[in-house]
Amino acid sequence: MKLFFLLVFLSFTSPLIAEQKTLPTPLKLLTAQGAEIVSEFAAPANMTGYVADFKGQVITVYLTDDDQYLFTGSMLDAKGNNIGEQAVNDYTTGPKAQKDWKVLENSHWILDGSPSAKRIVYTFTDPNCPYCRKFWQNARPWVDAGDVQIRHILVGILKADSLGKAGAIMNASNPEDVLRKFENNSLARTLQPLKNMPEHINTQLMKNHQIMMSVGARATPATFYHDSKGAVKMQMGLPPESLMSEILGPLLVK
Repeated sequence: MKLFFLLVFLSFTSPLIAEQKTLPTPLKLLTAQGAEIVSEFAAPANMTGYVADFKGQVITVYLTDDDQYLFTGSMLDAKGNNIGEQAVNDYTTGPKAQKDWKVLENSHWILDGSPSAKRIVYTFTDPNCPYCRKFWQNARPWVDAGDVQIRHILVGILKADSLGKAGAIMNASNPEDVLRKFENNSLARTLQPLKNMPEHINTQLMKNHQIMMSVGARATPATFYHDSKGAVKMQMGLPPESLMSEILGPLLVK
């Protein structure tokens, strides 16, 4: 059987979805390589469309009506409409978003702001990321006003000493204070990477990295928040000024 689909980006594995119904052979080959088939929808020419999740990488795949051939990518109709777009949006803004938020809650994060602030934002932060520092600085009006708490999930991915610096911050007696001083530049040049990483800190950082991959974040900062309708959104990279109020909420003058 010849199976035409592209999986070159898949470099990790994921558990198969529990109690999955009997799948056609091409779909079984997908799940064997780590895919999770999360939904299906009707497609033209008697084909069936599926939404597949590769640890955060959400794609559409299409199975021919004889269950023998599978292909992946966007299917467009004569007007240029993406056949699977709605199914992907339903999953990414619904079940996946809620699942990702729960995963973020269980990461090892460092608080920035008031713990009583009702608005919660998660962001993946690398100590060597200049855009993470810029986001930290741009967010001061919201954080200082007590309107939002930003939970920094530290990772070490950009430079050789990123992991050691992240470990040094997380291993401090007061990680919140060290992170604050580091991001406002008072410790940026003097913080020394942690050379002898305690096992529990290394475990926490590895978990943070795994979570980063599982929610589809591939760079820092990667920021997760609830929009005005309550849907979970992700902003990859430094948020532009025009998005700050959407991410952090309206800035209330007190």
